[in-house]
Amino acid sequence: MTSYAFTPPHSGASGKLWLRIALSAVAAVVLAGSAFLAGPRNEFGANMPSPRPLPPENIALLDDWIKASEAVYPDIKPGNAKGIVWNASTKERTPWAVVYLHGFSASRLETAPVTDLVAKALGANAFHTRLTGHGRAGAAMGDATSQDWMADAIEAVRIGQTLGERVLVISCSTGSTLATWLALTPEGSQVAAHVFISPNFGPKDKRSELINGHWGQKIALALQGETRGWTPETPVEANAWTSRYPTRALFPMMAMVKNVRESDLSVFQTPLLVLYSEKDETVDPIETQAAFTRIGAPLKAIETVTYSKSKGQHVLAGAIKDPAAVAPMVESIVQWAQSLPNIKR
Repeated sequence: MTSYAFTPPHSGASGKLWLRIALSAVAAVVLAGSAFLAGPRNEFGANMPSPRPLPPENIALLDDWIKASEAVYPDIKPGNAKGIVWNASTKERTPWAVVYLHGFSASRLETAPVTDLVAKALGANAFHTRLTGHGRAGAAMGDATSQDWMADAIEAVRIGQTLGERVLVISCSTGSTLATWLALTPEGSQVAAHVFISPNFGPKDKRSELINGHWGQKIALALQGETRGWTPETPVEANAWTSRYPTRALFPMMAMVKNVRESDLSVFQTPLLVLYSEKDETVDPIETQAAFTRIGAPLKAIETVTYSKSKGQHVLAGAIKDPAAVAPMVESIVQWAQSLPNIKR
């Protein structure tokens, strides 16, 4: 005989109620998850540069052309504008041309005078670019796209080709991310050699990777607000970097980092020297090592910089961050460049 002594009354109806509640909860979670996964992501966009007039191939016209193109932006900070440093007053083409691509929120001043001293040692003309949105009032950075920076890189290399027979591109941080993109394109074949200083293949703060996920832009804005920034330690530092800018300026930077990191880096065949610190607090050194391993260049070298005393170990040399590290870095770059086969590209 079955006993119902310990069976709650109406157990069948109650069980069905709880089952409906459970199923409703599961359905809500599934719907919420589907809605989240269907949300927008931080897209890289077209893998091509923004349309832009080409620089003149006549070397005598370059100075005026660059000045005119920069004059469109009256708010460029002192020393931040694009410009050529000529090897001689005659302004003639040199065996080498050195091109500098600076990092995110930075300017040509970040590692100066490293590039100019390398150029001097090689008897080369040098060209310093200014990435779109940089070196101006902070709000301008929010209007730049990855495609604008691609156009900046290609323009810089074309100017370099006019200035010298072989082009050496020196880049720092996100400038090196951009240089990696360049090395994977047909235009990149015009570069004879690359030097990366603290390349950005992934920020040290992994929360930044949220930007590339579903709803990443909205999450970043919710966490950071509409603007983000830091306090420069000196007026010189404030002039060389954009210390406050729209949070949305991070979006094209992170999209480019992800795009480059996920590219087939075996296509990168240009000789490469990487200078980095294992104590870098801005970009992840492990990502640097991993990307270097995947790069297909038969002539490549990676050097751990131990002589830099730069705070944060990211911008490893320069008059602003560590003047004493300039000479050994220049020596490393020059010796490596001079060791390369004389192959014109």
